[in-house]
Amino acid sequence: MDDIIKLEVHSSILLITGMILVLIWSYYKLEWWSSVFGYLALFFLIEAIWHYCVADYKRIKKEN
Repeated sequence: MDDIIKLEVHSSILLITGMILVLIWSYYKLEWWSSVFGYLALFFLIEAIWHYCVADYKRIKKEN
């Protein structure tokens, strides 16, 4: 599989995981331990955006 496609699949998995963690965090937001889900969701969403940016950069660099 192409390196760019691997990055996009990985970032899609991170994005879906981040959204699920946000839903879990919002459901349990009154509990003290739910902050872990919030931090993990933020981390996964930032990582997903970063992987999408890297994949786009590699695609543009490959075309030129």
